[in-house]
Amino acid sequence: MAAKFKVGDLVWAKMKGFSAWPGKVIEPKPEIKRPSKKQAHQFVFFFGAENYAWIPEESITPYLKLRDKYQGATRISKGFKEAIEAIEDAWQALPDSAKDKHLPSVDEELALMFPGKPASDDEDDSPRGKKERKSVGSKKTPKPRSRPSGSGKTGRAKSIGAERNHKDYDPYEMPDDEVEDESGAEAFKKKKERKSKVIPTSRKSLPVKRTAPLVSGSGDFSSPKTPRFFTAKTASSSAEGDLSLNRSSMGEGATPKYKDEASEARLSPDEPRIPADGDDDFSTMTEEEKASTEAFAKLQTQRAVIPTPLRIGFLGLGIMGQGMVMNLLRSGHEVTVWNRTAAKTREFAKAGAFRGNNPADVVQSCDITFTCVSDSVAVRDVVFGNQGVLQGISKGKCYVEMSTVDEETVQDVADAVMARGGTFLEAPVCGSRVPALEGMLTILTSGDRKLYDDCFSCFEAMGRKSFYLGNEVGTATRMKLIHNMILGTVMASLAEGMALAEKVGLDQEDLHEVLCLGALNCPTINHKSQAIMNQRFDTHFPLQHQQKDLRLVLSMGDSVEQPLYLAAASNELYKKARRLGMSESDISAVYKATVS
Repeated sequence: MAAKFKVGDLVWAKMKGFSAWPGKVIEPKPEIKRPSKKQAHQFVFFFGAENYAWIPEESITPYLKLRDKYQGATRISKGFKEAIEAIEDAWQALPDSAKDKHLPSVDEELALMFPGKPASDDEDDSPRGKKERKSVGSKKTPKPRSRPSGSGKTGRAKSIGAERNHKDYDPYEMPDDEVEDESGAEAFKKKKERKSKVIPTSRKSLPVKRTAPLVSGSGDFSSPKTPRFFTAKTASSSAEGDLSLNRSSMGEGATPKYKDEASEARLSPDEPRIPADGDDDFSTMTEEEKASTEAFAKLQTQRAVIPTPLRIGFLGLGIMGQGMVMNLLRSGHEVTVWNRTAAKTREFAKAGAFRGNNPADVVQSCDITFTCVSDSVAVRDVVFGNQGVLQGISKGKCYVEMSTVDEETVQDVADAVMARGGTFLEAPVCGSRVPALEGMLTILTSGDRKLYDDCFSCFEAMGRKSFYLGNEVGTATRMKLIHNMILGTVMASLAEGMALAEKVGLDQEDLHEVLCLGALNCPTINHKSQAIMNQRFDTHFPLQHQQKDLRLVLSMGDSVEQPLYLAAASNELYKKARRLGMSESDISAVYKATVS
């Protein structure tokens, strides 16, 4: 089979989970294994992202076919805009002879100008000439590849995760205006028609990519978890891709295009810097958290998070929200933030975020709005309160609830959002402050599937894996509460064990080492036992939140008549710790309740 593209061609390449991205066909890297598939592949370098990957030819489109689609577009992310500028520079640098090969032929131009007329008037009218014209005119147009209804699985999809909860998505299906196998006048005519189309600004579905964090240079395809996307940073590109949190990383003077000038002025990041109070300053992070931030920066050089062009809002900058928003900003997303304590937003404005005055402002100015606050009372206040989320919801607006609350609250919020024409997704997270800073959370979602797809680049930036558990609202909340029930009981048991060891004359440090060398070795046992030994209960997951989750899961157990003996006993221990004044401390402070 003859290759459609050759080294040096400028193209739009579509990878699983992303829209088409500007790229260039290059010589394959010897350390990257070629896919063992029969269909033709090309090795593509992605502009802006500085990454490369093997891409099937059916997922590659010549640059000129989609060039005009994004010319002058304003509703695109900074990273995508830089990629478009880079490929345009590469196009302008091509010699004229190379450019001419991509332009329509004279026959195609004539066919467009004079439909139904032969391409040339001096063609031979002999039988041989007619035969030749017939053979040319009867050339069959290749048809897009089809598959049986409901299948949705390609050979490649099977190899990298078709068995996951994402079965109806074709990872290489090009958008309707990008699949073009027609040739001659018809193809050129369609290209002309696309030039006159108005680019829609409505939400686009971003297909899901379910892979682990990407590792540069890995060529092992034996595991279904191994991603077929590889990143490489040269010395110069690494310097250019510095992930430090300064305004230059978000584009100097960059301002989003909002619907009105008042909104744009209200959300401008160029306000004077005002010193933040105490815990609002990121300089107060512990050494462990600083190390986590550095680890995230290193991880980001291996990831290939292509930010969505949709505008993102985020409500709530608490222990979890801070890290989540920073990860969105680092990955190139356009983010508008709001917090009940306004001083917290200043650090994020310095990092490139825009600030909203209230939840309604944020929802009106953004396509998708996330919320992550402490409890059900806070959620209801943000959503139903004065100038709350509901006052900004209109048809087409999307709302994602990431707080851990009870099912009733989630359902009430979902009903209210959808009643106003909005779209709802719940997405509670598993993890504490350090995973939030590192972008290593586990995200549990349920609700609208298309919104899940639209949010996928955000989930990639904030977590190491996201799960879509179904379209029934409340499913993700149930999963999160069960997770935290197990976490709470394990922590309570660890606290009792450490207290007992001390009472019977054992060294707690010896117990810690024994636990970390055996089957119980895990981050929770390791870190929390160290915190107990050092009597340092720096907050990563507040004890009051753990007790709240135990209370909620006990209520859920009662609703289905499921006894939860250990959870009930653990809940009493956490309640005692709260009475001792440890509510704001880390969950490891439950140890205090075992020794008092």
